Amino acid sequence: MNARTLLKPIPKGSVFFAPLEGITDETFRKLILRLYPEWDFLACDFLRAPAAGRYPNKHLIKHFGKELFLDPQIQVKTMYQILTAYTAFTKELVSDLEKLQIPWLDLNLGCPAARVCGHGGGSSLLKDLKPLRPLIREIRENFTGRFSAKIRVGFNDDKNFEECIHMLNEEGVELITVHGRTREQLYKEPANWKYIKRAVEISKVPIVGNGDIWETNDINRMFEETGCHAVMVARGALKSPWMAQDYRNGNFFEKEKERLEKMKHFFTEFRAMLEEQNITSRGVMKQSKSLARYMLATESMENLRRKLLLSPTDKEFFAVIEQL
Repeated sequence: MNARTLLKPIPKGSVFFAPLEGITDETFRKLILRLYPEWDFLACDFLRAPAAGRYPNKHLIKHFGKELFLDPQIQVKTMYQILTAYTAFTKELVSDLEKLQIPWLDLNLGCPAARVCGHGGGSSLLKDLKPLRPLIREIRENFTGRFSAKIRVGFNDDKNFEECIHMLNEEGVELITVHGRTREQLYKEPANWKYIKRAVEISKVPIVGNGDIWETNDINRMFEETGCHAVMVARGALKSPWMAQDYRNGNFFEKEKERLEKMKHFFTEFRAMLEEQNITSRGVMKQSKSLARYMLATESMENLRRKLLLSPTDKEFFAVIEQL
């Protein structure tokens, strides 16, 4: 079955698990799909467009996940995000994804990382909309599936923000995720949701709100304050991967004991999933610690967080988890 035949308009009120570099690989997404199917949509971490030549199809499929790629229902639930630059072989990459009939392509125009921006990718593309427009057009002309983009409100400032929203509309982008900060702000200042509200007012295509969704009730606030079509959760989804489940169940005020129980369940299942993939004990510990940094990033859990991060082996790490 061609997954594209299953594509339907994004329902209003949807909740997205954001693309996160080094996190949202196949193994992690398989676990999220298994434990928390309440996430309406998920995303691969970004794939860089090659500086020369093109990737073999098996590499493109591996990035999505070999097993997940075989399921059309999961394909339409997954954003395949790419990161590119003006000098990259964007047309070739997009054409190859088109041949594979990838249902949904998302363009990363928001990554603030210095190494990404230093190579002309991510949010650095927002500096000048004149060369960005033909790049968007080229992607649209070579990809017939759903095409979306994730942006920040600008690079150094917001002077091009509204023009950018209009330009993406005009060039055939079907869904725009707006993160309420400039690249210069990184994550140092609170996300300003007024930009999301303004995007909703001027865009003809649905707007997805993103930025500072830390608690389940923040999803409600984002919808109410901005009128956005959907909400995308990034770092908050690492802190609470079960957030969409709590949101759908109306559980807006999580108690610490309840949170510890959810964490124990998550890490137990995560360990089993990694071991199914024959990940080494060192790899299990490394990946588990990377998630623990986010999940326990609260003052009340600092001692537990330190104990987990200082665990020298995966056995000791999970011995702490067992005591939660």
